[in-house]
Amino acid sequence: MEKNYNIKEELIKQLEELRKSDNASDAYLKAKALSKKWRKAREDEESFYEKELADKFHSIMDELAEKAGDIAVNVEDKKNEIIAKAKEIAESKNYRKGNDQMAQLLEEWKQAGRLNKEKDDELWNEFKTIRNEFFDKKNEYFANLKETYANNKQLKEELIEKAKSILNLENIKEGIKQTASLMDEWKKIGSAGHKEDERLWQAFLVERKAFYDKRDAFYDSMKETYAKRVADKKDLISQAKLFLARSEFTEDEINSVKELRNKWKEIGNAGKDHENSLWDEFNSIVNKYYENMKYYKN
Repeated sequence: MEKNYNIKEELIKQLEELRKSDNASDAYLKAKALSKKWRKAREDEESFYEKELADKFHSIMDELAEKAGDIAVNVEDKKNEIIAKAKEIAESKNYRKGNDQMAQLLEEWKQAGRLNKEKDDELWNEFKTIRNEFFDKKNEYFANLKETYANNKQLKEELIEKAKSILNLENIKEGIKQTASLMDEWKKIGSAGHKEDERLWQAFLVERKAFYDKRDAFYDSMKETYAKRVADKKDLISQAKLFLARSEFTEDEINSVKELRNKWKEIGNAGKDHENSLWDEFNSIVNKYYENMKYYKN
């Protein structure tokens, strides 16, 4: 009898230690193991003290069972919450951010605690299925993205080569038009990947700058050309005025006036700011000369 007292007192002592545990689920499982030992220690005839021990033992068991039950509800709620978050991540299709979020949810799952095996396996399989579907889609997305990047890289390299060829054009206006068109095409092409985008863009800018430098040099030279042409045409206007003022209408003079028109064409365009006004002045003088000549000869 004394031996049973000692066993039961020791079991109660162990239960009381388990009651202090912060892990109610684990404490309850260990308590159930102690419960089996308690049953082995029972006798058919129990003394009052043994009944008192039994009441104390079962009271602590009930307390631990209640705590374990509350914890189980919390664990199930927590795991269902994690599953719901996993579904949201999978639906968002933000694979870069989602990858880190899924890893975080897995850590939360490990810290959430355990339920009975059947329920725990059921929830885990649901969570695992969502995770697997997410990672399958993520892998497919990045596989397709790799192909897209490669295609976009090729398209941008082709535009860079076209930009190089524009530099050989003699027609600057056509070059300006084609350069603008290439820029529009560039904007329509998607990313070639973070590592390639900046390199390709800088290579494209180099070719564009080379053309625009050529354009600027061309227009700078044209300013000088136009200035010379303006001066040459003003000189022809001055000569036309002299012939008009003289109006001798000799054969040499008439031929000289005709030659002024030929020289005007040979000089070329004097620029949009001057060409029309110079021509109007020159042409009116020459026409006036011929009108006077008709009047004189009649």
